[in-house]
Amino acid sequence: MRRVVGVTLLMSAVAGQAYAQSNDASAAAEQLFNEGRELASANRWTEACPKFEASLRHDPALGTRLNLATCYEHIGKFARAWGLYHESIDLARQAGDVKRRDYAQTHATALEPRLAKLVITAPVKPSVGFVVRWDGAPIEAGALGAALYADAGPHTLTASAPGFRAFTQATTLVEGRTETLAVPDLTTASLREPDITTSPAEGDAATPELVRVPPPGPQKPASIEPVVAPSSTRTYAAIGLGAAGLATAGVGFLFGAKARSNFGDAKELCVTNLTCTPADYDTGKQLIRDARFNATISTVLVAAGGAAIVTGIVVFLTRPSTHEQRAAQIVPVAHERGAGLALMGRF
Repeated sequence: MRRVVGVTLLMSAVAGQAYAQSNDASAAAEQLFNEGRELASANRWTEACPKFEASLRHDPALGTRLNLATCYEHIGKFARAWGLYHESIDLARQAGDVKRRDYAQTHATALEPRLAKLVITAPVKPSVGFVVRWDGAPIEAGALGAALYADAGPHTLTASAPGFRAFTQATTLVEGRTETLAVPDLTTASLREPDITTSPAEGDAATPELVRVPPPGPQKPASIEPVVAPSSTRTYAAIGLGAAGLATAGVGFLFGAKARSNFGDAKELCVTNLTCTPADYDTGKQLIRDARFNATISTVLVAAGGAAIVTGIVVFLTRPSTHEQRAAQIVPVAHERGAGLALMGRF
């Protein structure tokens, strides 16, 4: 009983902390999402997009992702919208959400003819530390020479390497057209000239706006469905399991208290070694039977409650997320009063 109670108390504490963190993030995400929806309903899309972006950071829900993609589409950021639509297609397919999958697929397909394409070529033998940046965001070496989707409008391409003059080129992309930009071999900088290489920290924090163009393939058209509020099914399921586990364990504690009371009465009636006199034999044996029965029920309920709490924690920590990684494991812990379980990891 002591071991079971110890495990349950430990799991209850962890579940309470996880529930509080989840509650705060979900509340902030829901509030920001609703504000974004109000702005979008008033056609104030430029103001709505930052609200959806902030909501998505708090809770990467599929509905929020789709609303942000729609918002980007309205303000002309087609490449970002197309990328979010395709992420949503995969997430909706995994969740079995046909309506949202079809909505994202339809909008992504409709955007493709309007997307500006960009191809950036680099020197065959780039210098050590060579970095190409698009609007300040570094481009991976593997993306150079590949066709990329980018938002139409003015942009800046830079290339730099330690000890060389930086190359800068301004360009304006046009909807539906492909632009090819070639980065030349960098020239050696003069010893008297300052090093104009962009520091790595300057662009690393920026978010690249380039999306790799996928290989051609058939796409299934579908009818457009309205975007609904973000889904929190896994979160609610985790909270429900945790609450049910706490309630079950609480009832188990009540049976445990009753068992202890029965056992105390039996010892008082039949002394410490439970040797009852003939006059008290029947009453004493009944108290002992009641104590054992209540103890068994208590053990089962507390164990079931602890299992439900652990399951709720696992469900919460394994929610689908594209912005952060969560890793956790349950390990046994021994101490001077018995043993228990501990939850370790990042979440």
